[in-house]
Amino acid sequence: MSSSRKCVCLFIGTLKAGGAERVTVWLASELNKRGHDVVVLTHSEPGTDFFNLPDGVKRETVGLDEGRNSLPGKLIINIRRCLQVRRVLRRHRATAVLAMMPHESVMAVVSAFGMPLRVVVSERNAPWHRQQDKIWSALRRIVYRFSDVQVAQTQPIADWLRRETGSRSVSIIPNAVQPNLPSAPPIVCPAQIISPERKLLLAVGTKPYQKGFDLLVAAFARIADNHPEWDLAIPGLLPRRLEEGISGQDILDEAARSGLAERVVLPGHLGNMPDWYAAADLFVLSSRFEGFPNVLVEAMGAGRACVAFDCDTGPAEIIQNEIDGILVRDLTVEALAAAMSRAMNDEELRLRLAAAAPQVSERYAPGIVLDAWCRVLGLPEGELQE
Repeated sequence: MSSSRKCVCLFIGTLKAGGAERVTVWLASELNKRGHDVVVLTHSEPGTDFFNLPDGVKRETVGLDEGRNSLPGKLIINIRRCLQVRRVLRRHRATAVLAMMPHESVMAVVSAFGMPLRVVVSERNAPWHRQQDKIWSALRRIVYRFSDVQVAQTQPIADWLRRETGSRSVSIIPNAVQPNLPSAPPIVCPAQIISPERKLLLAVGTKPYQKGFDLLVAAFARIADNHPEWDLAIPGLLPRRLEEGISGQDILDEAARSGLAERVVLPGHLGNMPDWYAAADLFVLSSRFEGFPNVLVEAMGAGRACVAFDCDTGPAEIIQNEIDGILVRDLTVEALAAAMSRAMNDEELRLRLAAAAPQVSERYAPGIVLDAWCRVLGLPEGELQE
């Protein structure tokens, strides 16, 4: 390995469908393109992956038996995992480790203790909205300050990290807008699900509670009779997915009770989201909370008119209200329904918002975001010179 070529380990729970997973795979690919050695470390086995890693990126797992429910049993499992992580870092001679999500962040700091490498931890959501196990919450408060850098996606999350964990070196790095989102199986054409003669109201996500899909269906039900030509599709959400007592099936059941069984569809996990953004007439983000929503910047980058709840972190950093999107300040079903109906009624408004939306790609260009990651990871910016 040359003096400028580094080895970076990216540590995340899984590579299943999700925003943090998408960012991890993008970062692995881009760092690899810049000439660095990249290892992606997960708890889960590759057979459960939704995202594919590019050739040249190594893959390791530290999954162990989950059958122990007692506190001593869980402690033993996590000690063994930390030792495994440490062996991976040593074997690949990692110069930096980046951990996504709280559990992996705590484990990375503990695993790398005393090793000559940079440790970077990253919160990928608004942490005050997530209920953590008391022990893991206490460990986060204790160990985060011993990492080299703590990465947040927005200023409110950065402020929370400083206040709640004693973090002293906090960097804010938003998600990049990828100009050409890749497509991969499974491929589902929008026209197979929604007739091209219909208008498509699009929402995207895997988490029924966080993404507020119950609120979205309730809002759509209020205005559906006034907009009989519109249908709602929610790619990513599976009927069996359960979060905070709400499942994807509950969303479908609510649509059926509202007489919208034929107008609300869940196409499942898709690998061709660019086609769905291109087909959408309006994109809606109904989230109760966010970190920095990938799907919103993707929809705007694709030139779609967007309506989003102004939850306490994320959308307001992305949307310039009434210029390139609509922020719904009042986080109620009634307010969301009114904003959606306004946009659905006004094609000129949708066209104006859609024309301005792609400017988000300049603010969150991949090169700018990647250089920010390189700085916190102690990597040179730009391509390596052989």
